[in-house]
Amino acid sequence: MLPGMKSRLSFWLLAIPAVAGAGVLIAILAPVHRAIAGAVAALLVGVLFFAVESAYRWRRQAETRLNHLQEQLESSGADLLAHLPLGLVYIDSNGALLWHNPEFARMLGREGYRFKGKLRSHLPELHFKKNSGFSELVASRLVIRDRQIKVSLRSGPEEGRRLLAFDDVTEYEQRAAREEGPVIGLCIIDNFDEAMAPLEDENKFAVAAEIDKLLNEWALGFEGYIRKVSEDRYVLLMTGSGLRICQAHNFDVLDRIRAIRLENRIAITLSIGLGVGEDSMADLGRLARNGVDLAMERGGDQVVVKSAERVYFYGGNTEAVEKRTRVRARVVAKSLRALILGADNVVILGHEQADLDAAGAAIGLSRAVAALDKPVSVVLDTRGGALDRLMPYVQASAELDKTLVSLEEAPDFVNAGTLLVVVDTHKPSLLPDRSLLDRAGHVVIIDHHRRGEEFIEKTSLVYLEAYASSTCELVAEILQYLKEDLELGKIAASALLAGITVDTKHFVFMTGARTYEAASYLRRSGADPQLVQTILRDPMETVVRRAAIIGGAEVHFGHIAIGVQAEATPCATVISAQAADELLEVEGIQASFVLRPFPKGTAVSARSQGEVNVHAILERLGGGGHLTIAGAQLAGLTLAEAKEKLLAAIGAYLDQQKEQKALAERDHPAEGADTAVKREGKR
Repeated sequence: MLPGMKSRLSFWLLAIPAVAGAGVLIAILAPVHRAIAGAVAALLVGVLFFAVESAYRWRRQAETRLNHLQEQLESSGADLLAHLPLGLVYIDSNGALLWHNPEFARMLGREGYRFKGKLRSHLPELHFKKNSGFSELVASRLVIRDRQIKVSLRSGPEEGRRLLAFDDVTEYEQRAAREEGPVIGLCIIDNFDEAMAPLEDENKFAVAAEIDKLLNEWALGFEGYIRKVSEDRYVLLMTGSGLRICQAHNFDVLDRIRAIRLENRIAITLSIGLGVGEDSMADLGRLARNGVDLAMERGGDQVVVKSAERVYFYGGNTEAVEKRTRVRARVVAKSLRALILGADNVVILGHEQADLDAAGAAIGLSRAVAALDKPVSVVLDTRGGALDRLMPYVQASAELDKTLVSLEEAPDFVNAGTLLVVVDTHKPSLLPDRSLLDRAGHVVIIDHHRRGEEFIEKTSLVYLEAYASSTCELVAEILQYLKEDLELGKIAASALLAGITVDTKHFVFMTGARTYEAASYLRRSGADPQLVQTILRDPMETVVRRAAIIGGAEVHFGHIAIGVQAEATPCATVISAQAADELLEVEGIQASFVLRPFPKGTAVSARSQGEVNVHAILERLGGGGHLTIAGAQLAGLTLAEAKEKLLAAIGAYLDQQKEQKALAERDHPAEGADTAVKREGKR
C-alpha cells in the first residue's frame, strides 16, 4: 500500500457513516426546526465538498507516485537490458528490428551503431523455420566473427513480437574443451635403484611385475592408458574426466604403491607429473615433464598437476627418501665450480632473518670460493637474533670478516658479471633484497626445503634436495668436490656443523647416513663441538619467553598444540622455533605450531613427529618446508586472524586425511596398511 493510502482509507470509513447520519438528522429536524436543519445541511455540503476534493487530491498524488515508480522501474530495466553481457534483439512478426541493446552491436563489430530494417539483412547466419512466423529457430548456435554464440528465442509481451538473446559462450566452451581434453602424464618410481639393489634378479622381476600390474589396473579404473618406457618410468594418457576421478580419490595410487614393501622393508614411492589445459601435445608433455621434476624436487611420493596458470599438489605425506649416491653432488660441484671461475665475483645470499643453517652454508661456501681465487661477499640478514652468538666469532676472524657485506651495501657488489648464490631458500619472497636477483648475471640455488609453487626464475643451477637434513649438509658434500684439500678452518667448519645440529635437533630429525658423513667431514676439517655447543646456548630471557609460550599453548583436535608469542622480540624467530620443538616433547602431541608477530604480519613455526604433515598444512597458507618441520609467513594478518586461518587449514587437512583413509578402506578393503610383497630368493 502506497504511503498515505492507509490514512485516506480510514478517512472514508469514518466520513461515509457520518454523512449518512447527517442526512437522517436533517430529515428528522426539517419539519420542526428548519433553521437547524439548514445549518446541518450547509455543514453537510461543506463536508461533502471537502471529502470530494480530498479524494481527488489523494488520487492525483497516488497517480503521481505510481507514475514516478513506473518510470524508475522502466529506467532501471532499460539500463539493465542495455548493460547485460548478452546481445538482445526485439523483432516484430515480420522479422523487422524494433530494438536492440549495445552489446548486440558490439557482437557484430559495430559498437555504437543502431541497426534498422530486417534482422536477416544484418545477420544472414540466423535462420528461422519456414511458416513459423519467426517463432522457431533452425539452429540455436551461430558463429559470429569467429565467436561461438548461443541463441535463444522468447515470445514478447505483445502478440507476434519476439525477443532474441545472443550469448557468447566461446570462453566457456574452450574451458570445457580443455577440461575434457587430453592429459599427458609422466610417472617415475622415486627410489627404484635403492629398493631393488639388495634383491636377487628373479625377485627384482617379480617386484617390477607387481608394480606394472598395479599401475595398469589403476589406469584402467579411469579408462586411461599407461605404457612402461624404462625400468622405472611410465607414460600416462587420460582425459579430463579421468583426471577428475583421480582427484576425487586423492590419487590413492600413491598409497597403493607405497603399500608394496620389499623384504628389506623399503617402501616404494611414486612421483607423477600431469600436464593439463593445453591444445598442443608438445605443451602438455612439457608441463608433465616440469610437473614430475617438481614432484621429485619436493621429495617425491606425490602428484603434481600442472597447467600454464596453476599448480596443484597431491600426496607428499612421507618424508623424502635419502639418496645413497653422491653422483649428483659431484655433478653439481663441477657445474658450480665452472660458474664460479667464469664470474667476476661471487655474492652468497641467505634468506631474511637468517638462521644458523643459512649462515653456516654461506660462510662455508665462501671459503671454497676464496680458495678458487675469486672475490666473494656474504650477505646475511642478522635481524631475528638467531646469529647473535655466531657473528662475534665470524667477525673475530680476519678472513671471514672481510667477506661480510651489509644489506645496504649488497647492491654495490652485484652486477652483470656477478654469480649470486642463494642458500637455504628458493622463494624470492623470502629474500631480504629481491633486486639482487635482477642485477646478477647468474643465479644458483642451494636448498633443502620442499619446492613450492613460488620459485626463483632464470637460474643457472639448482641444487634442491628435500631428503637432506639441512643446506649445510648439502654444502658440506659439494665442498669435498669443489676444491681439493680445502682448508675450511675452525669457525667455518663449526658454523656448518651448527647449522646441521640445529636443523636436525641434535641429530634426531631428518638425519640420514649422509648427515653423519657430512658431520664427520666437518669434524675432520676443524669443527669444534664445544664451540658449536657455545653457539647454541640460550640467554635466560630466551628461556623465560620460551617457557611462557609453552605454558600458554592450547591443544586442538586432540593432538595438535598451538602456542602464541604475543610480543615481537629480537630473538622471536629462534624462540618460536624452539618452543615448537619442545611442545613435541609433551605426551600425546603429534604436531605443534607457534605463531609470532613480524613486521609484515604473522609468522608460523611448525613441527611434527611424522604422523601429521606440517608441510602440507602450511602450504595451504603459502608456506612449506618438510613433513616434520615447516614455516609460513602470513602477510597482513594479526595473531588472532592468523590463528583462525591456521586452525581452518589444520581442519581441512585432517578432513582430507579422513576422506582419503575412508576411500582407501572402501576401494581396497583387502589391503591392510601395508601389503608386504615378500620374495624368497637365494641366500
